Amino acid sequence: MKGFRMKASDYQRLEGRNTTMNCSHHSWSPILLSASRTACIFFCLGLLPLVFGPSLRAQPDQPADGATVKDGKAFSVRGQELEVLKKVLKLPFDVEVYTNGTFKVAGGKERELHEGQILRRDGWILNTDGSIEPVFDHVTQETGQLLVVRDGEPASIGEEMTFPNGLTIFPDGWCNYPSGAHARLADGQLFGLDGGAVPAKDTATLIDGVVVVQKDGMMISLNPVNIMGMNDSTKVYGTGFIQSPDGTMFPLEEGQTVFIEGRASRS
Repeated sequence: MKGFRMKASDYQRLEGRNTTMNCSHHSWSPILLSASRTACIFFCLGLLPLVFGPSLRAQPDQPADGATVKDGKAFSVRGQELEVLKKVLKLPFDVEVYTNGTFKVAGGKERELHEGQILRRDGWILNTDGSIEPVFDHVTQETGQLLVVRDGEPASIGEEMTFPNGLTIFPDGWCNYPSGAHARLADGQLFGLDGGAVPAKDTATLIDGVVVVQKDGMMISLNPVNIMGMNDSTKVYGTGFIQSPDGTMFPLEEGQTVFIEGRASRS
């Protein structure tokens, strides 16, 4: 894969590795970035071709890759550049980010973008602990509990929900798919409020020498003797190494995070 380097004054070094993951119909590569936990940890979109070195500076007319808050100020992110937000930034998924560091999705409730969080243009928010979640309204299952998340606020599902595409979800965790299949939902599955399946993302991060994995919506700290098998056959080692599906091994560095394809979606 290709990567880029942010200014040292803004972030520490960012690197890419030779492992591949797939999200929906796009070819993705896991992205490794370094940063202090007290600073904004990272930002990069797997769908963007990114290149090392200062020769590729973001052009003013390039679409913003996302937004972040650093030292209490809101910034837009374009490639390796941070720019103080001076007007409303509009992103895909009907996201609007404001100069005071708040944002709205589809005209919903105003929310605060916290220090170090990254609001990505692919509709996901990256947190400083390496966890990632959709910014748009969705339905998911976490540790066996069905949740509907609206404007970032989760609520338990206590009654049958039927979606525009014919998907029906029941409070006991079972669902009827538009295809007619009847199956129990698994932790980490995601659906938009239109009923469409949302490809999930997992992560692995090295924080204070400890490997922390997000898998199926859960955050798990690994001991050095642990090996975590991921949904796409990637292996994450508690010693700080990652083995990609093709067998390639590479080490995580302190503060680095890698995106890994999550649980396969079903429709």
